[in-house]
Amino acid sequence: MNDAGELPPLLLGLFRELRANGVAVGVRDYLDGLRALRLGHGAGSRQALRELALALWARSEAERRLIARWFDAIPEVPPTLLERVEGVVSTLEESVHAGTSGERSRRTTIPPAVPPPTASSPGKTGGAAGEARARISFAARHEGEGLPLPRLPLAPQIAEHYVLQPQAAISARNLAVLWRRFRRSTRSGAGAGQRSEIDLPATIRERCRRGLLARPVCRPPRSNCARLLVLADASTSMDPWRPFLATLAASLPLGRLASAELRYFANLPRRKLFADVELTQAEPLDDLLRENAGAALLIVSDAGSARGYLNHRRARQTIDFLAAAARRFAAIVWLNPMPAARWRATTAERIADAPAADGRPRLPMLPLDAASLLRAVDILRGQR
Repeated sequence: MNDAGELPPLLLGLFRELRANGVAVGVRDYLDGLRALRLGHGAGSRQALRELALALWARSEAERRLIARWFDAIPEVPPTLLERVEGVVSTLEESVHAGTSGERSRRTTIPPAVPPPTASSPGKTGGAAGEARARISFAARHEGEGLPLPRLPLAPQIAEHYVLQPQAAISARNLAVLWRRFRRSTRSGAGAGQRSEIDLPATIRERCRRGLLARPVCRPPRSNCARLLVLADASTSMDPWRPFLATLAASLPLGRLASAELRYFANLPRRKLFADVELTQAEPLDDLLRENAGAALLIVSDAGSARGYLNHRRARQTIDFLAAAARRFAAIVWLNPMPAARWRATTAERIADAPAADGRPRLPMLPLDAASLLRAVDILRGQR
């Protein structure tokens, strides 16, 4: 510890590294370190400094590992080298304070005292030849900061452990906002109790015709009659996107649609669909398509692109299903969670490039991201 009441370079560098990595150490922790050093703790060895840092600044196992890696990454300096470094630093301090050195170089190299042994003299293994050598880099000096601390050219690896948690590609709130964008407004309800919105033009016309009105003319309010059927692939190749499928199921009731149903299939829609992601509650495909005739259809599947396969039979059966569904649904969109670059030479590319029958536009297959979801909703609304 120097006269200014500053931590020794090793602990000061560790303190700055902890701050840079988001560890909650502050002024109080810094002062605790100074007090502990004044009381004699951490003196005498590098291990004592390590134990002091762990006792003062480690509050979790991850922080203990970070502090341990810091001490392991910085090599111990031999006494002979330490004396030479202190001599260079003292010389630099004198030149800076005396003002005789002009602009100091940003990098100072300590030359080795004895050249290293060469291949022609393998037998010369004296103590001088085996001396440790180091290159110390100094940053630029700023007013009031004194000499900067030497730092290693490469930062130690201190963030190797990760905690992986499943995370949906799009949040449920953002999906709910997208579903509310999917609107087809109509006025329905002929009964007097359902007419709750004032029809201003009709009221004015009636006032002009009769001259006196007992009550204004009312009409039914607008309501969203948009209907949506979502078919999601629950096969093993879609396991990485299970969190998204769960978020999708949770967001549909928040979309304020007239009806929104979610059914699952494995690889491609066959004779039966399923009401649960475990594929145990089967329903006939024809009945479900007939009940949702006129609605919009959204399909979520990798279409074989996750494994990079081209299955001609699967592609042909999927194209046949889409041709049959096009006669029942107002609009169809396919969401593929794999990037578009991974569709090449797979079943997904064959399905996306298949021409549609009856002069209909080709099936839009879009990747799974926020911009593509917005475009998918616009297509389902009828805006291509």
